[in-house]
This record gives sequence, structure tokens and C-alpha cells, in this order.
Amino acid sequence: MMIRSVLLRTLLLFPLGLMAQTNNLTGSPYSLFGLGVSTNANIGKNSSLGNGGYALAGPNFINILNPASFGEYAERSFLFDFGFLVEMSNISNRSANERRIAGNFSNLAIAASLSPKSSFGLSVAPYTDVGYSLIGVESNIEGSFDQFTSNILGTGSLNDFRFSYGYALTEHLRIGGSLSYLFGTLEESEQIVADQSSLSIAEQSSYNGFRLGLGLQYELGEKFTLGLVANLPASLSGTQDRVVDKSLDFVPTVVENETNISLESFDLPLELNGGILIRPSNQLAVNLDYGIRLWEATGQRDNVGQFIDQHVISLGGEYIKDKQGLKFWERLQFRAGFNYDTGYLQVNDNKINSYGITAGIGIPLGYRSASRLNISYANSSRGTTEGFLVQERFNTININISLKDIWFLKRKIN
Repeated sequence: MMIRSVLLRTLLLFPLGLMAQTNNLTGSPYSLFGLGVSTNANIGKNSSLGNGGYALAGPNFINILNPASFGEYAERSFLFDFGFLVEMSNISNRSANERRIAGNFSNLAIAASLSPKSSFGLSVAPYTDVGYSLIGVESNIEGSFDQFTSNILGTGSLNDFRFSYGYALTEHLRIGGSLSYLFGTLEESEQIVADQSSLSIAEQSSYNGFRLGLGLQYELGEKFTLGLVANLPASLSGTQDRVVDKSLDFVPTVVENETNISLESFDLPLELNGGILIRPSNQLAVNLDYGIRLWEATGQRDNVGQFIDQHVISLGGEYIKDKQGLKFWERLQFRAGFNYDTGYLQVNDNKINSYGITAGIGIPLGYRSASRLNISYANSSRGTTEGFLVQERFNTININISLKDIWFLKRKIN
């Protein structure tokens, strides 16, 4: 729509000036592109390890980044993980800045063993998030000195409901697969007011589709593990409900009211990811990961920018004094990480890249229990103030509770 195309640029020119608090997982103006920005939420320990971990596997946590990791769980085990996220951001251009707060539920996941060599998992988490607002921006009507005021709001998310399965072919080799059902609704409302007239547009767009993933993990002795993941291309179909109202001399009139309008499919790219886990000692583990998203092959386009191939690098480390330690502090897990993302969008030859540092702690919930409270913090930046763009700085807190139980074990009483 032509009005939205004009306001897209206006939104990045003047996104500032108010304090916003939402129930979304983001307050980013960049979330108006495509189907929103990738979520900062993650499951368990991955958030504090630079959001990486394709080679991670273990019997006491869920790693949905690589379905092959589900071949590592012990027989008759059951894991449950749920989390919450709060994101505090500061958005600035060359002349002003704005603070925003967003937060909500971030994930829910379970994993259970099927046999000594295989397990499955179910998870639901936000895949992308939308949360932007522009209130009271005044612009001139082309060809005259008259002005109009624009208000534009966007909200919603695309969610990932995923089934994962992993199998241990040998003691050192695991394979796995995942099937994701991506679904969600994005809402946008626009209001343009000039003198005694106004135009209101409300759009509700729904997308859904399936995506397959394949994973592999191979242990090279006790100190190294390799992880590989391929998420196959997918096409998300969409429909839209649209209502357009106009008001002239305060008399409202419905101009358009359509439902179930077919939208052009949104194509997701082939994603190739790889990682290595290094264990220099029983106390320390380091993960290094790289991923590429081949957006250019999809031919996907946007009103403001173009989609480009995306590269993601992450580094993380975890330290624990003694997994079987008698003292509480010996069983604390300390984590830190870094990530760099070149971004998938380019606007006026400027890439919307991002980087961040992460830190976290895993707190045991009992001496005999493998359950943990995982708290992670991330300080990150996205975008640039070049041209008409904005730069975002984030402080993100992610809280996950990971619970583990053993199925069908009977306690003996003497």
C-alpha cells in the first residue's frame, strides 16, 4: 500500500519521543520489515552462551538448536523448560533518543526419552516479533502547505511449534530431525488526520507453514564435539483481513471491509549451521558456532530495503567448579558469550547488523536434583544512525526454569 510505503521511511526518520511499554518481546522499529525481527528468547543455557550451541548435548538440559542432541538423554528421563524475557532498549538517531520496555513469556519445551538411544521433544517459542509505534508525526501534503498527522502501530509475532527427534547411532554419533509449524498474526493500524477529515486502516495478517530441519553431532574423543544443522527452505502462506474507514466533517464511512484476502507467500531461506564444542577440562566447555541464511536465493523483497545473505558467529563458554560438589557454590554454572549478526536487510547500502555480549548463571535447585534456574543477561546493539536509520541498544534479561525428573523409578523402602 502506498500510504504504508511512505510511512515506513517516516517511522525510521522519527521513531523517537515517547516511552513505550508493551507485552511483545520487542519494541524495535526494525520489526516493521518482513515478518518482524528475530526473537532474543532462547531455551535454557543457550541465551548466555552467545545464543549458540549446535554441538551442545547433555542429559540435563534441552537444546532445540540441534535435534541430534535429543539422542543424548538417559533412559526414562523427562525434562521441562519454560522461560520469560524482558527487553529494555534505547533507540536513537542523530538528534534524539527513546527508551522502550518489552517483555513476555519466551518459551515452553519438554523432552522425554523413548528408548536408551532415542528421545523426542516438543517446544513452542516466538520465531519473530513485531512491536513498533509512531504517534503524532506531522508531514506536508504533497503540492500544498497543508499538513497531515500520521499514527502507525504494529504488533504480533510468528511462533515456532516444533517437534524434535534424536537418535544415537553409536556411542559417539547422533542424528536428528525436526518439524516446525510456524504460525502467527501480525496487526497493523494506521491513522492519517488532516483538518476535518481522517483515514483509518486496520490490517490483520496471518501466516503459517511447515519447515524441516536435520541435525548431526559427532564426538571426537572426550574433548571435542562437532555439530551440524540444516533448516530447509520454507514458504509461508498468508491471508489478511482489512478494514478502511474514512471520516469527513466527523461523519464516519466504511470504505472497505474485506476478509481472507490472499497474500503473497513469504519465503524462508536455507539455513546452514555448524559448531564445535571444546572441553579443555572437566570444569570448562567452550562453544564456537557459525551460521548462514541464504536470503538472496529466495528473491524476497521489502518496501524499504532488500534481503541479503545473513552470517551469524557466536562464541560461548561455561565453567563449573565441581558437578558433584558438596558445596552449593561448587555446582553453580557460570557462562559468558559473544555474537555477531550481519543481518538480512540492507537499506540504502547500509546493512542492519547487530552484535552482543552475554553472561549468565545456572543455579541448582537442590543437591540431588539436576533441575536449574538459568538467568542470562545480554547487552547488544543493532542498526546504525547513518542516513535515515536508527540505532538500538538492548539490555535483555532471560529467565528459564529447567526441571528434570526420572520416569517410572520406584523408591525402595526398607
